[in-house]
Amino acid sequence: KVLEKGGPEEKEYRQLDEIFQVLSEDLRKGLLNPEEIELFHKSLFGEGMEDSLHGHCQLKPYGYAGDFMIIDKMYRQQVTDNPRFRKWDMFWNNHAAVKAVRNRKDYFIHTLRAHLQSKRPLRLLNVASGPARDLSELYAQINPASLQTTCIEADSHAIGYARELTKEYEEQVNFVHKNVFRYQDTAQYDVVWSAGLFDYFEDKLFIKLLKKLVSWAAPGGEVIVGNFNTHNPSRQYMELIGDWYLHHRSAEELTELAIQAGIDRERIHVGSEPEAINLFLHIRV
Repeated sequence: KVLEKGGPEEKEYRQLDEIFQVLSEDLRKGLLNPEEIELFHKSLFGEGMEDSLHGHCQLKPYGYAGDFMIIDKMYRQQVTDNPRFRKWDMFWNNHAAVKAVRNRKDYFIHTLRAHLQSKRPLRLLNVASGPARDLSELYAQINPASLQTTCIEADSHAIGYARELTKEYEEQVNFVHKNVFRYQDTAQYDVVWSAGLFDYFEDKLFIKLLKKLVSWAAPGGEVIVGNFNTHNPSRQYMELIGDWYLHHRSAEELTELAIQAGIDRERIHVGSEPEAINLFLHIRV
């Protein structure tokens, strides 16, 4: 019925999410096979799906899930002009996890502005900086000269997009096209921030990179790492429909990983955005 009328109405969102949850559980239990899910995707969207947020996730035009463009589309609550997919994009943007990603941008801005109250100029290292819309909005609210930013990003397309968004602040923002595991830096930063990278890593890589980020933080500085919480009501939907898989972790698990990375417990704090879906591991250096 939903397909016949071109997507769900708001009153149907909850029931549709419950259906996706059942399908996801059936796939996990082996009651559905990947071929059946692929057939389901084709019947759900099919030709022209590249115009939609769901289609972007399915088609992965930049080769990986959660690319800079889908993040920026979520920041902007983009809804396609294609009437076939408008209701589906509205459904996507209503999800708790998507709201949490939008909140992540606000969390970044609030956190950096708080740091700027105590120290200017401030040096920021932004790891896997993506579209940099958060940076662009931050700089629009502050004296640009008070913040010097280095962005490490492995995707050259993301850098090109981010440079355009932040071109007004090109004297303050430097982009480095590098895989963070191969990146070397002798500089030290007041804030080392990575919003959406660590929940793609197994624990071993998480710990390895966290140690590296801590080594780049100046004494008195702070490392802040984002990660999706184990409480994520959108998880089944993200995985089944978006083909978007993350390592979800609780506040306790994030704390334990930081301890395994050699951080004293008293220097660890875990914050969250209002949906409590995106957590933020804070480490004082």
